[in-house]
Amino acid sequence: MKTRTPSLTAYRKQYETMKSLGAAMLACNAVLVIQGYENLYMLIQNFQRPITTHHDTADVDLARGLQAHAAGVRKTNFESQWTFIETESGVISKFAEDLVNKHGGVIPLARVYDGFVDDGDNIKGLREYELIDCAITFSDGGGEIDAASRSQILQVNASCRYNYFGQGGKLGIDGNKTDIFANALTNALDKFGSLMPVYGSSDGTIFG
Repeated sequence: MKTRTPSLTAYRKQYETMKSLGAAMLACNAVLVIQGYENLYMLIQNFQRPITTHHDTADVDLARGLQAHAAGVRKTNFESQWTFIETESGVISKFAEDLVNKHGGVIPLARVYDGFVDDGDNIKGLREYELIDCAITFSDGGGEIDAASRSQILQVNASCRYNYFGQGGKLGIDGNKTDIFANALTNALDKFGSLMPVYGSSDGTIFG
């Protein structure tokens, strides 16, 4: 039996299309940065990257058995599983203590960065996701100790509930992802720079 496959020309076109979409992102090429504990990003092994989505669709049952559906509302509350690497100095245990005693179980802000800029020396990435009001719990304890684990690191698992409003959901950002506050300030300063003094006294100067 002869198997049919696409031609080499078709493969070439598909390959060029793939390249135009960008290189495949490596699963390791993102970091989670917790506000106030920025250096811990080096010890966070695993987490879920946020994405904008809706809740499950709602079923609509109509007359005579006709079925339809309606899109759910936009989802803003998410849950993620995080995996930390504990160190001999106990930095994850110290973070857990701070979380309870200083923050009441909630970190106001954490950020996920995709990729990196320049040579990667900066924490900043190509895209930024803001995780708001992160409620973090270590329900499985501080890691499983095993006397037979002679060549394994100690990992600590945590659960996090947070709010995410999309990359365009930041305060001061319009639908085109433009920082309207920064633009307003820039425009005001530009206009101020074009003004000329029209009156001056010991109390001050008026521009117009």
